[in-house]
Amino acid sequence: MIKIIVVCMLLIPLGVYAQRQTEYNRRGDEAMGKKDYRDAKMWYEEGVTYCNSYSIDQLTKIWMADETMHLSMRTVMTKCLNCLNELAIENDTVAMNKLIVFYAEGIGTAKSESSANYWKNQLEQARQSYAMITSQIIVPKERMNFLIGYHFSPIAPFGLQIGGYNSKLGWYLRLRSDLSFQKENGKMRYFKEEKRVELEGVEFDFAGYAGESKWNATMMGSVGMMVKMFSGVYLSAGVGYWQRDRLVKYDSKDDEGNKLSDFWVKDMDKSKKGVLVDADVVVFTGKRFYGTAGCSVLNFSYVYPGIGIGVCF
Repeated sequence: MIKIIVVCMLLIPLGVYAQRQTEYNRRGDEAMGKKDYRDAKMWYEEGVTYCNSYSIDQLTKIWMADETMHLSMRTVMTKCLNCLNELAIENDTVAMNKLIVFYAEGIGTAKSESSANYWKNQLEQARQSYAMITSQIIVPKERMNFLIGYHFSPIAPFGLQIGGYNSKLGWYLRLRSDLSFQKENGKMRYFKEEKRVELEGVEFDFAGYAGESKWNATMMGSVGMMVKMFSGVYLSAGVGYWQRDRLVKYDSKDDEGNKLSDFWVKDMDKSKKGVLVDADVVVFTGKRFYGTAGCSVLNFSYVYPGIGIGVCF
């Protein structure tokens, strides 16, 4: 109980002091509104006793607005000047700015260009010192979040995506395949005009088309960037390489035309490879999971959709 009483006794004078400060500035503002500069001067002069910055500003306005008040204000403006000097010595840049005006205009003192220039130099030095200090402040780097997940494409259903992102940008690496790696025994080309097929690298002298073909060795790899558009939503774009082979099945035959064995050859006309371009929307659900939806453009001719899901850490 005694402690509470002591605290109250300490706080009450502080409250009265703050109220008094508000009172003389409020009364001064009322007089300023009526352009009663003499009455306003009287109220603001009380604030100068405490080196109140607002009171000093208002008295400066009166000095600049009414030259007839200069004679009666010399004493109070000299007090303002002394307050500003005390504050400026403590590297108060606002006070330095006001001192430049006081010395340049001769407020509370005789005009002094040298004193005004002195405080201009001091102000510039203070600003340079502040700029040097702020430039040396080490801003902590934002932590990079990482992601890993599965990515599906109709022609390459087995995909892996890894990447990283922060609050603005991100990156990713995406690898996809059909996991079909059938060994080829040669190559073939079809000459349409001559209506004939030419086999290369085949050990057999006689072979015939077995009526079967399939896609093989489909691989897609790309890297790209992610850019934040909205909260939890990023757009991503990337480039890379792709390839997709077409295999055709043939039968090897003996001299009499009897079937010996089967083998696969690469169709050089239908097998493709080249440039891959990705475009996706990436949505993060909280900080644990993400999903992607977009498409891949192959050789700027073939478009395939793609989707993915994964986890963040």
